[in-house]
Amino acid sequence: MHGVSHSAVCDSVWRVVDAVNKTMSLNITFPEDHAAQKKIAEGFRKNSQAGFDQCVGAIDCMLIWLERPSEKSCQQAKCGSKKFYCGRKSKFGLTSQAVCDADRQFLDVSLMHTASTSDFLAFTASGICAKLEQACFLAVGKVLFGDLVYPNCRYMATPFKGAKSGTKDHCNFFHSQL
Repeated sequence: MHGVSHSAVCDSVWRVVDAVNKTMSLNITFPEDHAAQKKIAEGFRKNSQAGFDQCVGAIDCMLIWLERPSEKSCQQAKCGSKKFYCGRKSKFGLTSQAVCDADRQFLDVSLMHTASTSDFLAFTASGICAKLEQACFLAVGKVLFGDLVYPNCRYMATPFKGAKSGTKDHCNFFHSQL
């Protein structure tokens, strides 16, 4: 990027993130209506070779890469540049968590944490986690499908740990297909 300072690029990224987070029309939130949730589950059932009909969303985190933040950006974020660094991916960035339906349409998006934040912490601090903790938020028998960083509980189905054969391994295969 010739002629554009590193600081200006970082500041522009933060202005975009702030604008996205403050724009109500971009506020994607998981449907609270049980009929809508059941319709989402039907989409997953149709896509599932195993006939899974309890999935109302696939949840995961991803790293959104950024250039190393400027000192000014770090002051605005009230943390040092190391917080924006993901050692596992060797990149600077932000952690984004999203829930999608069977057609890969976003149902919920959270962009609140730096790259050094674990996926589990990003989840537990998210709005969707708070909603899922409410007893009647999800329709009866419905859950999100997540990977092993998520809690296996009444509102979340995760793969079986260490399954290498048999029914549990088959279940994990079909879980991963959603």
